[in-house]
Amino acid sequence: MAINVWSVVSFGPKVEKIVFSGIISSMSKESRYDIFKEKVNAWFYDHLTFKNILVDLWIFIVCTISAALFGFGFNAFMDIAASKLVSGGLSGLSQNITLLFEIFGWRSIDEKLAESIMYFLFNVPLIILAWLRIGKKFTIFTLINVGEVSLFIWLMDPSKIAFIKSIADYVSSTANDTGGLLARALFAGICTGLSSALAFKVDISAGGVDIIAYYIALKKNTLTGKYSMVLNTITVILFAILTSWKAYLDDSSTALAESAYACAKIFYSVLYVFVCTAVIDAINVRNKKLKVEVVTSRKDLADVLIATIPHGATILQGTGVYTGEPRYVIEMVVSSYEVNDVVKVVKKEDPSAFVEVTPLSLVAGRFHMRPVK
Repeated sequence: MAINVWSVVSFGPKVEKIVFSGIISSMSKESRYDIFKEKVNAWFYDHLTFKNILVDLWIFIVCTISAALFGFGFNAFMDIAASKLVSGGLSGLSQNITLLFEIFGWRSIDEKLAESIMYFLFNVPLIILAWLRIGKKFTIFTLINVGEVSLFIWLMDPSKIAFIKSIADYVSSTANDTGGLLARALFAGICTGLSSALAFKVDISAGGVDIIAYYIALKKNTLTGKYSMVLNTITVILFAILTSWKAYLDDSSTALAESAYACAKIFYSVLYVFVCTAVIDAINVRNKKLKVEVVTSRKDLADVLIATIPHGATILQGTGVYTGEPRYVIEMVVSSYEVNDVVKVVKKEDPSAFVEVTPLSLVAGRFHMRPVK
């Protein structure tokens, strides 16, 4: 639709209104959404305090969901009295210490309460590490998450909540063909993985070894899951050793069978660790790197990109085979959460440009990462 300025001025406000409505109706839904989004962002820019409050509230909500998922998975699938699977990390270490107390006959308080208290205490030195080496806001919300996990582990005790006990009994029962240990390992891995991944998604952690894994991943600029897997596997093996020891002390005649059973459970616990790691790395994309190649006829597009995205770029000059015209290939390495921003800028500045995105397994050299607060 085309109309010049003279016709708008000459025919008065009625025509102006008609012209304006015509332009709006011809806009795509994406254009209307972009305009609305820009207005919202502009409003939040002028009200930073309110924006920060909403951001912190959202982090707290995600933090609580993360803690509830872990508490549910731990009680419903991992820490079943009849046949425990070790969860790994500091919660697994708490299980190990509780088992050690039983070996030495020091079981004087509620087991769930003991695990909750130890889980919180073991996190204290790691919270100090996070405060000094990662970020203040990260540490505060991680501490909240740790406190909520301890609370949910205690509140979701199957002996207190019939619904969770029914789930635990059903999944662990081989008589119902529900998979027994295999089902428990898979479901527990999903719950724990989602718990950690949700926390990582808002730049906090679920506490425990996740703090160590997050710290190492930031320093090495790589994925966090593999570090969690190594630390959790050590905890799993320790649990099997202590279980065998306790079986020998309880009844030496059945110690061999109990030890074999404990070693067999290692495989299910390791499966749990692998599932947990896979879920974390699938959702937590902060440290995933991608190579973006943009083929364009505009050399100045590179300046627009580096002004928008905090990374450098390389320009290669070539010739389009079909058109025979000069083309520029702009290469950038970005984090996975920045890819959509790159594509939006390219589409806005040069709709005819060709964009290719390739995943990378290793990036060496200086690479800017969004700082953790």
